[in-house]
Amino acid sequence: MKSALVSTVVSVGLLFLISTVYAPWSTLGTGYAITSNVHGIDTPPFTTVVVTAGTLDSNVEQVTFRWHEPPDGNGPVAREVAVPVFTNTSKYTFKNGTQVLIRYAIDSYSPDVVGDWGVQAFFQDSVGTDKAGLNDVIKIRATSFNVVPEVPFGTIVILLSMFGALSVFALKKRRITTSHIQA
Repeated sequence: MKSALVSTVVSVGLLFLISTVYAPWSTLGTGYAITSNVHGIDTPPFTTVVVTAGTLDSNVEQVTFRWHEPPDGNGPVAREVAVPVFTNTSKYTFKNGTQVLIRYAIDSYSPDVVGDWGVQAFFQDSVGTDKAGLNDVIKIRATSFNVVPEVPFGTIVILLSMFGALSVFALKKRRITTSHIQA
């Protein structure tokens, strides 16, 4: 029983410690996409959130990131910053086999307010149209995430406490059963 308890605790602990984050670039085929390192998971306050915008449009010169506070990700703007795009060797391959260089812009922020956050990315060039109060915007994409009031290892501590209490209960029950048999 002891080895089963230990293996269960270790398995559950590993599930919480290994954080594989997969955020798809599902809209990159349209030419514009945005994702974050916390896509689809709850985030504790003051955790650094990294948002990456990508485009296939070679006319894009910068991306303006606008971070919106809760309650619904459309609240007041907590941060707004324009970031120039950069390229590396990564390319997007279309279904017909054509490859295009991906242009990136990255921004990070540590939200300090609990609730649903929203981040907009305004892809900008020098001859685009005027949208959302920013000059030369050609496309807008958004992503969101949820900041929860929880410490990073809170769940693990709760599980360990639960299994510890279960172990104490099992040991006491075993001693009571053993003492009745000896009497």
